[in-house]
Amino acid sequence: MAIDKISPELRTQDKFHHIDMGFLNKRLCITALLPEVREYFREHQKPGTDHFTELNNAHLLVTSLLDCCKVVDAPTLLKALTVGKPRHLFCSTERLEPCPEIYDSERVCHGVRLDIDFGKPVVIAYHTSHIVSSTGRMVLARGADRGYLNSIVGLVHDKGDRFEIEPLVIGAPWFDHPRNGDDSHVLMWAGGVFGEVLAEDIDQFSRMREVTVRDTEEWMEVMRTLSEDDVKRAITKLLNEPPKKDWAGERDDHFSASISLRGQRRTAAFLLKGPSPFQEMTLDMCGRRADQIHRMVDSGAEVCVVQHSHLIGPVVRRTLRAETIQPGHRRRKYCLMDGQVTYRILKAYSLLQSNGGSE
Repeated sequence: MAIDKISPELRTQDKFHHIDMGFLNKRLCITALLPEVREYFREHQKPGTDHFTELNNAHLLVTSLLDCCKVVDAPTLLKALTVGKPRHLFCSTERLEPCPEIYDSERVCHGVRLDIDFGKPVVIAYHTSHIVSSTGRMVLARGADRGYLNSIVGLVHDKGDRFEIEPLVIGAPWFDHPRNGDDSHVLMWAGGVFGEVLAEDIDQFSRMREVTVRDTEEWMEVMRTLSEDDVKRAITKLLNEPPKKDWAGERDDHFSASISLRGQRRTAAFLLKGPSPFQEMTLDMCGRRADQIHRMVDSGAEVCVVQHSHLIGPVVRRTLRAETIQPGHRRRKYCLMDGQVTYRILKAYSLLQSNGGSE
């Protein structure tokens, strides 16, 4: 499902990001629960050993675990790999290498497919006895080669020659959950896209819907000459805010508490990239190990916006999503504004001069 197939009203809402578990280490999950949450789980799990009772109890356990991850602010895997601790809890959605031996082996170990090099392999290792569904086994066997994503709560251990993940839960990113009410059936298959908002969903940019672009050259001719400072001045003008000066340790290029998503006020952090070089944005343009994206997310903004004068490459898109959208109930969205989107915004609000510069 593409994000534009979800209504603007729905995609700007905050929903509970569940995990439809295919792997569940119940002992580790219960151990990881905060004491009061563990007591709640014990009081509310249902007695019985039939399939549906065990399934409902498993979903309750995963929901409880995700609530604990939010309380302790468990980071994404990418963030956990940078903190330098021997062991760290994380919660994020990842791509795994195929593991066909999962059908025959009692214990397996396979790679995690990352776009950032951490200097040594990152692997995930587990006993297959904790696999709880045939679909989950198939997804792990086929891996990212078949386009599968896996939401994971786990412990990442620094083993010296490798990082090794000890998973508590592995499963599909899933929004079919009682907390999501009647929207569950719409979002059931949107686990890989929900969390992105489009630039036109931001009220201060919404007039861009009225602008169409004739051809590629129309927007590229303007954006190749429009500096990062020009774009920053235009965006801050639309937000009724002054632009801040750049400095080496900044978390973002602009932070705002003045944007709104369909009438709901949010905070936003912007990472802006001008036309030097004027080419598709790659992860190398986001600092060492994408640290500019990490810092922007660490700002605590509810909407993280990456803007570039040209196209924005798939690896940047994937990394931004991996860093902003985590399982659980987190009030965070992300937005991508490439050169064409930026051009439409500036044109819609008459912020372009005839020579291509920003007014």
